[in-house]
Formats: sequence, structure tokens, C-alpha cells
Amino acid sequence: MVKKLVSGIIGLMPLPLTLVAVANKGNVPDVFTASWVGVLCTDPLYIGVGIGAGSYSHELIEDNGEFTVNVMQEGFVREMDRLGSTSGRDFDKFEQARLTPHPAKEVKAPTVLEAAISIECKVQDVVRLGSHDFYIGRALATHVDESVLDGDKINVEELRPVSYAADSYWSIGRKLGQVGSGLE
Repeated sequence: MVKKLVSGIIGLMPLPLTLVAVANKGNVPDVFTASWVGVLCTDPLYIGVGIGAGSYSHELIEDNGEFTVNVMQEGFVREMDRLGSTSGRDFDKFEQARLTPHPAKEVKAPTVLEAAISIECKVQDVVRLGSHDFYIGRALATHVDESVLDGDKINVEELRPVSYAADSYWSIGRKLGQVGSGLE
């Protein structure tokens, strides 16, 4: 195998595709597509989100210090694409995407009513990195649509989450094995 040294390519793939919702000081909601999102700690639950330093959503999260991460099902990929290429400075992105802002229980930022999973977060720390800032949020509440649950676990085949890789959207493929099973 021959590897080429390159720059400007994100080598970690796939990335989860989510909708992150924020609100301004007047509680007017905004929502944007984010794939630079990840779990940083499970107990307590911390979520990290990379947000472009010049974006409207960056301005809002700086003002309020709260956000929600919303996991959408593959049937919403058009909406996620649209929300990733427009700015909430100019119009109501929830209305444009025909999605519903829903009051959160613990934060002022809304959840997305149509999301299968919504995680309410309060910013605990910010890492200033350059083109993006990395917000570390402590999860205060997690909401999961019962239709994607199998007991107390997420049924990924029911959830049908979307991922992002190489400038394209992907659905999750087939299960390869259970963790800790030895994969025999």
C-alpha cells in the first residue's frame, strides 16, 4: 500500500450528521447541520461540537452558552443538507426546512421535534482552534423517540442515522458483530 501525504483532507470518516439548535437572547431559534460532533465522556455525558468561528450559530452559542444536538433519521437528509448551506442571519431556518422547534426541558435552545434523539447541553468549556471553536457541553437531558428503542438500547436499524464522509451523505450499512463477542 502506498500512502500519499496530503493536506486539507479530513481523515476521520464517517462523521455523524446531526442538527444542532441554538437560540438568541430573545429565544428565537436557529438550527444548523453539524458533523464535527462527538461523545467526549459518558458519565457524566459530555458532547463536543465544532462550530465555524464566523457563523451566526457561533454568535448565538457564544451569547447563550446552550445548544441541543439532534439525531435525525435518513428520511430528513434533504432538510439537513439545506440547513448546512444557509445562514439563519437571513431567515428562519426551522421554517425553511419545515422542521419544528420544540421547547427543551433544561436549556433555552430548542430541540427539533422531528429528531429521533435530542440531547440538551450547557457549554462547560470552549477550545479556540482557528477556523472553528470546539464547544464542550454537559448533557442535562436526553430525549429518545420510543420507536428507535429496543429495551434500554438504541436500535440502529430502526434509527437509520445519517453520516457524512468525503462530501457525501451515507446511511449505516450492516451490522458486523457485537462488541466483546470475539467476532467469531
